[in-house]
Amino acid sequence: MSPIKPIPVDSFASGYWRSLDELAQTPAYTALQQGEFVDAAQQGLGQGAISRRSILKLLGASMALAGFTGCTRQPEEHIIPYVEMPEQVIPGRPQYYATAVAIGGYAHGVLAESHEGRPTRLEGNPDHPATQGACDPVAQASILSLYDPDRSAAVRHKGVISSFGSCLMALKEQQTEWNRSGGAGLCFLTENINSPSARQYMTALQQRWPQARWFVHEPIDRSAVFAGSQLLFGESLEPRYRLDHAAVIVSLDADFLQAQPGFLRYAHDFRGARQPSFSEQPPSRLYALESSLTVTGAAAEHRYALAWPDVESAARQLALALGLQVAAPQRQVLPERWVRAIAEDLQQHRGTALIVPGEQQSPAVHAIAHAINEKLGGFGSTLEWMQPVRNPAGAEDLTALGRAIQAHEVDSLIMLDTNPVYSAPADLDFAHLVQKVPWRLHWGEYEDETAQLCHWHIPAAHYLEGWGDICAYDGTVSLVQPLILPLHDGQTLLQMLAAIDQGVAQDPRELLLAYWRGRYWGADFSTFWKQSLHDGVVADTRAPVASASVRPDWAAHLPAAQAWAEDSLVLQFRPDSALWDGRYANNGWLQELPRPLTTLTWHNAALISPALAQRYGLENGQKIALSSIGHTLEVPVFVLPGHPDAAITLALGHGRTAGGRVAQDVGSNAYRLRTSALPWAAPVTLQVTDGVQPLAAIQTHNNIEGRDLIRRASWEQYQGNPRFAQDSPPELSLYEEPWPAERTAEQAWGMSIDLSACIGCNGCVTACQAENNIPVVGPEEVARGHNMHWLRVDRYFSGDPAAPGISFQPVPCMHCENAPCEYVCPVGATQHSVDGLNQMIYQRCVGTRYCSQNCPYKVRRFNWFDYTSAAATHPAQPAQQNPDVTVRTRGVMEKCTYCVQRISSVRQDAELEGRAIRDGELQTACQQACPTQAIVFGDLADPDSRVSQLKAHPLNYAMLAHLNTRPRTTYLAAVTNPNPALLDDGESA
Repeated sequence: MSPIKPIPVDSFASGYWRSLDELAQTPAYTALQQGEFVDAAQQGLGQGAISRRSILKLLGASMALAGFTGCTRQPEEHIIPYVEMPEQVIPGRPQYYATAVAIGGYAHGVLAESHEGRPTRLEGNPDHPATQGACDPVAQASILSLYDPDRSAAVRHKGVISSFGSCLMALKEQQTEWNRSGGAGLCFLTENINSPSARQYMTALQQRWPQARWFVHEPIDRSAVFAGSQLLFGESLEPRYRLDHAAVIVSLDADFLQAQPGFLRYAHDFRGARQPSFSEQPPSRLYALESSLTVTGAAAEHRYALAWPDVESAARQLALALGLQVAAPQRQVLPERWVRAIAEDLQQHRGTALIVPGEQQSPAVHAIAHAINEKLGGFGSTLEWMQPVRNPAGAEDLTALGRAIQAHEVDSLIMLDTNPVYSAPADLDFAHLVQKVPWRLHWGEYEDETAQLCHWHIPAAHYLEGWGDICAYDGTVSLVQPLILPLHDGQTLLQMLAAIDQGVAQDPRELLLAYWRGRYWGADFSTFWKQSLHDGVVADTRAPVASASVRPDWAAHLPAAQAWAEDSLVLQFRPDSALWDGRYANNGWLQELPRPLTTLTWHNAALISPALAQRYGLENGQKIALSSIGHTLEVPVFVLPGHPDAAITLALGHGRTAGGRVAQDVGSNAYRLRTSALPWAAPVTLQVTDGVQPLAAIQTHNNIEGRDLIRRASWEQYQGNPRFAQDSPPELSLYEEPWPAERTAEQAWGMSIDLSACIGCNGCVTACQAENNIPVVGPEEVARGHNMHWLRVDRYFSGDPAAPGISFQPVPCMHCENAPCEYVCPVGATQHSVDGLNQMIYQRCVGTRYCSQNCPYKVRRFNWFDYTSAAATHPAQPAQQNPDVTVRTRGVMEKCTYCVQRISSVRQDAELEGRAIRDGELQTACQQACPTQAIVFGDLADPDSRVSQLKAHPLNYAMLAHLNTRPRTTYLAAVTNPNPALLDDGESA
């Protein structure tokens, strides 16, 4: 009997044997025909036994489905070994491909690392204008979503598994009616489409069915941006900021360093003007008037907390002080001293001053802010305008769709990559409305809340599985190319639009090529295409600067500010810094990522000020009932210094009921209190309940506060004493001499972290997690102090809790030369390498945890449980893991290794080429991701290296240097540039 390839029993029904003839040739089939029972395990078929009756049932089902699979499955390609190894493929060495991920609807260029066809991690594309080589946490974590087992894996019709071919037949039946009526009753609901090719296919659909209507639902939208420019110019335009040209910046509730389109580029440019170690000029100055604490506000020299409605009043105060003719606010919310100081500073920096309004603020705030920019000579200097790169022409909003459904004007509703059942404002009651539509189709990556209420659900391909294009914040077009075949036969957006139009399945690459062939006018399209794929961007596609002329009567068109009761509480909605609007809620890396200001993980809490907490007698974790628009939501509170007293902030994106096991029942759904008329703020009443919910916050453990950790000074103080941050070296030591007495290695690795540049975005934390196979442990383990991140970003408040100073400090392993951990390990598991690395030998570790107890920096993590296997609560995805890094098991200590695997790889390349390692050639994962380049790693043995120069800088200091641990990781003290006119006002600088 010939051997049989081991397969599971259910493979009979899954098409493992492609024909009945092939099946009939197997020994198992012959035995079954004779009426025998077959031991599947013995025959290599799996566990258990199968009978002749069972196999005949399966054969009958396969014959019945043969016609469907024949017309819907693409031709299969078999994986075979290389006969001749391709020149560019070296086993064990990764390859990199340029592609793009949509963050907030705009392209972030990335380089995807692939190991023999398996994508494992993402890095920023240095050639992309939006990223400049940096990478944000959401983009990095999207690699984990590719391998998410909860992704939709099959077409479903009324909840039952079906096929894409059956869906195409249903679409053809609908097309007959659409063709007869010109599309009357046909409606499309999408998110904002920022793909040039997809917009063209959308236009083709609108031309084919002119009566069809297009609606757009984007929970975190930019409608106020365009409405504001419409008020000011008479047309919708999109701003592009030049922070590298700005000497004075005023943020009007704008989180441009983390949340607005282009934030990675803005962080890069902002950092360039604020690092004394790179420049002899004083840093730029930032004022922040904001309704909720953000990383942008934390970076400001002067920050003033205002509730959401008061930001418009403050904008009007500034406009009046600068001579603009606008209506005065109902009340003065910003102290006159602040108004005068900011106005004078802006006027003194005409041409280099910039006002940035927040996306969530009213159109009036945007119009006023940019009118000030025009008056200060900012147009063409610190600010450019361009045509919007988003929104399909003539698209209506979700409220209009609700009215159409109520009026029975919608017969067919096609929803593409949108989840309004979860994220629609509560006053629309969309879950009830959508069920009134006779025919409903949903396309998306997950069988989410909306998909469960549709007749048809089509799985969407992950962006690493498909072809496409997308525009960056400045209009530059990025190409999206796949690194792997679709794991679940998902369809791309282009495929779906083509299927709706033509009723057949098409190749997504050919669809994309057809669009760009029509756009390219050169003689050599093949060279153009290959170069664009290589670079990740299409050359010369940056949107041109648009002329913007302020209307003389713009102020007369400003809507009157909405009246809010002076003593009312305001509920403010903000996108979650990790989950955004909820679409990333099933990503464990993002759920467990500490939020920058609160350090919370896994939950959203109602953020309140210390004064409001004292007023109601609240503490962290106590539950309150928030009531608004006739709905009530219970949510725990978190007391946050610097929060306005009259406001409560609640993050969107939590409280999912479908869309994956990780996301379900985590946090509270803030959309239940949101309205169409006021999507960003609402009057709210607060009632204290008896409930308590433990919050998994990171900085409640591994705490080293209370010591001299953060050092900062003003520019004037720094000029007077450049070495203010440095310590005198300890006179006494437990060791005979500093390590090493004689340097035996060619390199001595070290790191410098610039606190003037760090904005606390946590991009380095996710980069470390992706590079080093760090597991997800879950909220219960985080609450117990068992989080596994090798790198943390501590945040510290100082001064008045109502207006605190805020500092961030990344803390990896210090790689001490006199390492306290090394001398207490009874089995020698922690060792010192010749090039200065404090290394962990996992095979030796027996889990005594003595090294953790002896570490003054608290940077070691102990694997208390099995966090990686399939039996874990949040199992790891082996296909995603970095093959160059050991996957640890329970009972061992682990920590930052300075990315020793990268050091080894670069060293091997240098040795093969017979040269020394070049400065800057080697970057750690955290350094590579940092948008502000706050982290510099290199060779201390090279006196000309960048890290050596920074170690010799007057601002350089070591954390807890008095302990004489001699850490290889040191810091550059922060230097700010406060306005002297506001220094004695009692607020933070």
